[in-house]
Amino acid sequence: MDLMPRFAFAALAAFSLAALPLGAASTPAPATAPVTAPVTAPATTAPPVVSHDEGPLPQLGEERAAEVTEIDVSGAARALFKVAVVAAQGTDDAMSADVMSRDFQLSSLVEVIDPRSFKGDVAGETTRIDDRSWREVGAEYVVKTQVEATRVTFRLFAVSRSRDAVLTKAYDVSKESMRSVTHQFCNEVIKWLTGTPGSFGGRLVFSSRTEKGKRGIFVIDADGSGLGRLPAPQDVAQAPAFGPGGVYYSGSQTNGSFAIFKVGVPAPVFEQTGLALGVAFFGKRLAAVVASGGRADVFKGELGAKEPQRVTQGGLSTHPAFSSDGRLAWASDVGGTQQIYVEGKRVTWRGKENMAPTWCGTPQGMRILFMGREGGVWDVFSIDPDGGSLQRLTQGQGSNKYPACSPDGRMIAFFSSRGGLFMANPQGLNQQIVAKVEGESLRWEP
Repeated sequence: MDLMPRFAFAALAAFSLAALPLGAASTPAPATAPVTAPVTAPATTAPPVVSHDEGPLPQLGEERAAEVTEIDVSGAARALFKVAVVAAQGTDDAMSADVMSRDFQLSSLVEVIDPRSFKGDVAGETTRIDDRSWREVGAEYVVKTQVEATRVTFRLFAVSRSRDAVLTKAYDVSKESMRSVTHQFCNEVIKWLTGTPGSFGGRLVFSSRTEKGKRGIFVIDADGSGLGRLPAPQDVAQAPAFGPGGVYYSGSQTNGSFAIFKVGVPAPVFEQTGLALGVAFFGKRLAAVVASGGRADVFKGELGAKEPQRVTQGGLSTHPAFSSDGRLAWASDVGGTQQIYVEGKRVTWRGKENMAPTWCGTPQGMRILFMGREGGVWDVFSIDPDGGSLQRLTQGQGSNKYPACSPDGRMIAFFSSRGGLFMANPQGLNQQIVAKVEGESLRWEP
């Protein structure tokens, strides 16, 4: 077990952080057959060792604005959408308006009008609006919610177009489902405004310390609600990832090794000689980190296959991540310093400690987010998959690590020493804390 401190915590950067409260467990999933198979020969050759010294990571431009003031919609720049969110009619529960306002604020696309500025007979409006009173407060759009028993109706009004709703959605729901359908309607509003739906209501998964020497797997909604611990019985459960039918993670075993487990399934679904310390999925294809003999390599294969292929050779290669089109990125020190690689090609050449890559399909194109460290402080960076346009997203705001990207590419999440889980847009603007939790290996549900 002497390899565990070096690989399980150093290579995967599982920092010693504060324990989290326990939450509700998820429903166990069907079993998947474990893999115990010999390793095939390397699929790629080792990259050459780079002898030249890399330059430092870029600084955050002083000219960058502190807040989002302009957005890109269908290739054209415009100001934030100004939206008034009216409290639900037919109920005293303000939850729906609060959830909707929070979603819009996190989107970095919408300026939510202060409800204290509303004029006119707001409560008397139902299926139509008084467009003049809404113009006076600067609203371009108005969202109204009407609750009748178990039926909730959401309406979006475009103030300059019509007094009637331009988008109406009705749902038959229980009180417990109200938050979920509110997220759904917010996604529809973003689609109506931009042509692409939002991704509100998704989950993130991460690992964190539960007590001294132990770690667990946790999930949380993207708006910071619904924190819960998943049933992972191992003393050390880390590096979670969403995969076929559930959540997978690296878990310790009684013999001192680590294997890949699926939440709710007691037997390993992937194990090799050595320590299986992390996993990523693209459909049923997986990429796993296996440490053995003083090194860690990335292996690739089908879930349940018997002969995974080694795709790295030498050094410490960790944090595999698949893109939406199946390209594989990882971090490796095979070139002498810890850098980001894509399909075997090195793409970062600045900084000496870059790790935890994740793909982000932003509206402006595909990017890779990663964490880089200089002077003992971690920050979040972004780069094109071919190695161009390296950008720093955080600086002078504590230590920021383990970025994740929303399915629509409009939001990123990361842990910050400022006090918890933060959200921002892909340029690092509009940073907002959503939950006071700490952890590592953050992944967003696809």
